[in-house]
Amino acid sequence: MSIKRKKIVIGIVVFIGLATLSLVIANTIAKNKLKNYIVNLPEHISLLYDDLDVSLLQGNITLKSPLLTVKGKTTNQINAQVKLSSLSIKDFSYWNYLFNDNLKFDHLNFDSPKVTYYHNPLADTDQGSESVFKNIKKAIYIKNLSVNKASVEVFNVKNDSVLLSTNNLDFTMSQIIVDNNLASSKLFDFKSSTLSTNNLKYQISKFENLSVDKLKIDNTRMTLSGFSLKTKYDKLALSNVITSERDHFELVTPEIRIDNYDFKFDNTILSGFSTDIITFTKPDFIIYRDKLVADDLTQKDLYSKMLRSLNIKLDIKHINIVEGKIVYQEKVNQDKTAGQLTFSDFNASLDHISNTKLNPKKTEIKIDCNFMQSTPLKVDWSFDVNDPNDGFVFKANLGDLQADHLNQFMQPNLNLKLEGNLMQTLFTIDGNAVTSNVDLKTKYTNFDIILLKENGNEKNKILSKIINIFVSKDSKDAKDNFRNSNTKTVERDNTKSIFNFIWKNAQAGLISAMAGDGKKDD
Repeated sequence: MSIKRKKIVIGIVVFIGLATLSLVIANTIAKNKLKNYIVNLPEHISLLYDDLDVSLLQGNITLKSPLLTVKGKTTNQINAQVKLSSLSIKDFSYWNYLFNDNLKFDHLNFDSPKVTYYHNPLADTDQGSESVFKNIKKAIYIKNLSVNKASVEVFNVKNDSVLLSTNNLDFTMSQIIVDNNLASSKLFDFKSSTLSTNNLKYQISKFENLSVDKLKIDNTRMTLSGFSLKTKYDKLALSNVITSERDHFELVTPEIRIDNYDFKFDNTILSGFSTDIITFTKPDFIIYRDKLVADDLTQKDLYSKMLRSLNIKLDIKHINIVEGKIVYQEKVNQDKTAGQLTFSDFNASLDHISNTKLNPKKTEIKIDCNFMQSTPLKVDWSFDVNDPNDGFVFKANLGDLQADHLNQFMQPNLNLKLEGNLMQTLFTIDGNAVTSNVDLKTKYTNFDIILLKENGNEKNKILSKIINIFVSKDSKDAKDNFRNSNTKTVERDNTKSIFNFIWKNAQAGLISAMAGDGKKDD
């Protein structure tokens, strides 16, 4: 080998050696700087780990078994802890960091994080989250972010109860941008995201718990499988802890699907929600009310005002309820079982559930179901969210009903029984938040009201005879075999719900049709 060639080889070896040594030194310096940065985090934040790997050549950084702890600045109590198998950054761009003054990397991965958070309802978490993002001085660009097999627990600081828990949470997000130049209402921007998790449990209030067996979310669809929303107390226990009436309920459904949805945020605060369609598949809803508890005398708004008064913009184009069931139970007497009304094969469509447009289409609700197992019931209900008077129209068509089917509700609650056959009943309620008019007509045969003695079993013959003097036994003497109501005005009790108002109208219409002359004034 010539001297010249030897010099070239030696030069190359020396260069490689120096480059390698420089890279080792640079890695060591970078590693020490990161360690120093971690050690010098704010006093209320600590980050422990087993090992730290840095590869400047590949742009990779890996923290093994990190444990992040955040304490309250004033209380010094733990607010949050995150423990991971590893945290890794891949393909970090030093060029962008050195010359463009931003942080850019290809992948940020959180492996098997276990998140524990202690929620203080007095703390302003929204403001805190906003502050964290706004204090980031450099722009951040992340091509892909992933969270694998996470578990989350959120505790209430006051009583250490679990507010939220879930496991096997997987999350991805792409093309994330954190930049102070974004619109003021955005903390960050991204292109797409997906989330799936199991065994989600959430305490929505001190009385009700929500659970979802499996939740899946992507850019266009949200699917909740094995959904339930239930009162956390049993019926007796609830009555013992409340001071005024509150429904005990159980709502379960195999699936809720939300398509083409969109959330709007003002910084961290939810400001709007829209979707094309929400579908509830075979929901089963049981509602129980203990009337022995004191009445709740607060004012109850109609649905139009509830929507109008929401603090977010809501725009749901369509809600579809498929093959549902509703059971309403009401306990009036201590020594008797609760009366019960059932609505089965319940199918409904709700259109234009919105408060976002100045002149929206009317909200329309159409229901087709069986009442008390076998009686067809159709409902057509509409209202205008922007009407300050909360006007509404409620139309119902009730098919052939054996009157004694109502006795499971009438006997324990009203101490009476019914006999006969209500062949068809149609009524239209035209009302607002204060009053209404009802137009009802009914066709029936052999109708009889049987008042019971105090024991609820024996017939009170005298009172039954007296009341039936005023009630026409059938409608055959009326034109077209229908007897018409002649009600004038029904006053609403605004401490009761819309369903109480509908019942008052139907009751007034039936009494007028059966006990009056069966004719409507022209």
